[in-house]
Amino acid sequence: MPRTCVLLSLSLLLSCAACARAAAASTIVSPPSFRSANLTAAGLLAATKYGKTVLAGDEITVAAQEYADCLVFRVQARTRGYVALGFVDPFASSVDVLLAWVDDDAGTGHIMDMHGKTETGLTPEKDVSQDYELLASFQNGSHISVVFRRAWDTCDAHDDVLFGTDTMRMFWTMSDRDPIDRQYTDALKLGSSWKGTQSFHPRGRKFKPNTDYYKQWDVTMDNLRIKDDVDTLYWCKIFRAPKIFKKNHIVGFVPLLNDDTKRLVHHMILYECYGGPATMEQYVTLKGAQCYGQGMPDDWNKCVSPVVTWAMGSDGQFLPDHIGVPIDGREVYYMLEVHYDNPTLKKVMDNSGVRVYYTEFLRPNDAGIMAVGMAVSPIHIVPPKQLAYRTASLCDKDCTNVIFPERGIKITSVLLHAHLASRQLKLRHVRHDQEMAIIAQDDRYDYDYQQARELSKEVTVFPGDELITECVYNTVDRPQLTHGGYSTKQEMCLAFVTYYPRTPLASCFSMTPVPFFFETFGVQQFLDYNMEGVEKIFLKLAESTTKNPPSQTTTTTTTSMPALNNAKMLDELNQAHIAYLMKPPSFTIDDGNEQNLFRDLEIMEPVEFQNKTFQQHLENLPWEDSLLTKTIERRLINGKHMTFCRLHNDTLALMMNTYLFPNFTAYTEPKTSNVACVPLSNKFENSALTVQSSYVLILLSIALIYIY
Repeated sequence: MPRTCVLLSLSLLLSCAACARAAAASTIVSPPSFRSANLTAAGLLAATKYGKTVLAGDEITVAAQEYADCLVFRVQARTRGYVALGFVDPFASSVDVLLAWVDDDAGTGHIMDMHGKTETGLTPEKDVSQDYELLASFQNGSHISVVFRRAWDTCDAHDDVLFGTDTMRMFWTMSDRDPIDRQYTDALKLGSSWKGTQSFHPRGRKFKPNTDYYKQWDVTMDNLRIKDDVDTLYWCKIFRAPKIFKKNHIVGFVPLLNDDTKRLVHHMILYECYGGPATMEQYVTLKGAQCYGQGMPDDWNKCVSPVVTWAMGSDGQFLPDHIGVPIDGREVYYMLEVHYDNPTLKKVMDNSGVRVYYTEFLRPNDAGIMAVGMAVSPIHIVPPKQLAYRTASLCDKDCTNVIFPERGIKITSVLLHAHLASRQLKLRHVRHDQEMAIIAQDDRYDYDYQQARELSKEVTVFPGDELITECVYNTVDRPQLTHGGYSTKQEMCLAFVTYYPRTPLASCFSMTPVPFFFETFGVQQFLDYNMEGVEKIFLKLAESTTKNPPSQTTTTTTTSMPALNNAKMLDELNQAHIAYLMKPPSFTIDDGNEQNLFRDLEIMEPVEFQNKTFQQHLENLPWEDSLLTKTIERRLINGKHMTFCRLHNDTLALMMNTYLFPNFTAYTEPKTSNVACVPLSNKFENSALTVQSSYVLILLSIALIYIY
């Protein structure tokens, strides 16, 4: 057979295989029950791949497999003593502890369900209700391996944590001796003896293909020197696409982090740039520039379409087989944005970035990534001393109606993103005044673990639907107001959504209209600024140093936007809005030096607030008064939202508009038999699996030695 025919046949076979995988991927299958899986102890222990990796290290690896009725863990550790795992609910006062070991003499495995208080130094106690079941165990000369399961909800609310869709934080430790009559478990002091911690998502798939079949492209900083005088730095660098001459698909990525700087890297985003060689080629050889600062060329503001989004704790992301993000030849350019959070002011050199995997064998669908949420702005405020303060943003129906295709888009994964004060995040979905099922939610948000959530079932969003990004913050330990901003001391509320088919939409943000915001806090007029001038300043239509005399005819708050009567004004509005949203200033460790226009706005009306800046007015409010705080919270959420529908080519699809927050019927989770907890009496029916063959034991010994 001629070589061209062979290649053509191979290409057709691969294409057919891709179509088959796509069909399988688009058909969502619920996890089976554990018993229906018909697994053996030998299979559980020896499988080279079982479940998704929760923790991978030199001393210990943990994998978890989701079933309809339970979660199964496989633990392999370099010890002949015991291993302890602690599962922590940040809203509870206790730790759910699992102790596992293999008896050195008899070779039998043991597990113990325990609990302890979160205070440092308290020894855990054995639970009255033993809710973990040992499925298989093994020990060789250097390692132990145990497999166990537990119900999602054990009915033991006092001593066990609930496993669900929220982020779970797991602690781990081990000993070189077995726990005989608790002699050695006395050394297990919660908080002081844990060797490490790892967060994970108990529910949800995690695509992790064999990357040997893909080409790779490393996009990294080039010996970037991080100075010791700034605690937050955004650095950007331009890259040319890899040497390809036709359309390819990006299928996934992993982070590339330096050991000495990985704790400083807060997030990394790779943007596709709108501009060809004539515009962007000149920047490829540069080491980069401070993102959106004075030294960054204006051309870089055309890099707005995210294709890779990574945040702290993530080990990367791979797309399901039926979608890929298009990369169209070597005349395409990209910008890598890296946010460094350096609170201890270390002076280091960094080469962090991402390894992008791509293929010439195209998937059936082009995928895209869009950002939705709260526009990054000081108008996004979180009061001090709050246990749970909520904010919400709106991606409006006019934007989705104009941009999304008639059949809608299908969401495959969501990366929820906020900063240190955030505790709960949620992406909601509204259609015709009726809320649909929540797309993504995390009530145990962990700032140090921002892994994208791969949805177990794709969510379709139709034209005219609305998306609401909601965040809940805890500022009990903060004496001062927290503003929205780019520093980790400030806050965000965003969701990066992976979906298909790809559309021109880069982001869909909202913010409280400037006049409505000041009206909420009782301010009618500022000295030297009329309200329209203040609004223009916040939208970067005028410089903050330009002062306008108070209008003689406008003495009260107006919610109308400046007149937009021609294309030139609209273009200025587009560019100004984008510059405003995407310009993070440099921050120092001294909060007082941060840029804050509120400190320059002196109140003129009403009279009782005169001689105060707006920042002083905010700081003097009795935030401890829950009635006042909740009233402000409800007004800012349920009131007016100014929305921005931003395209890949750095323009707005629609003029900025103001909407009332939608009045909708909240979604109610349907009641099913699966949501009930499983009591001890019928939890596990003596179905522990055992290894019966000495031949299998020999194979497992070899396998464990080979793995480690």
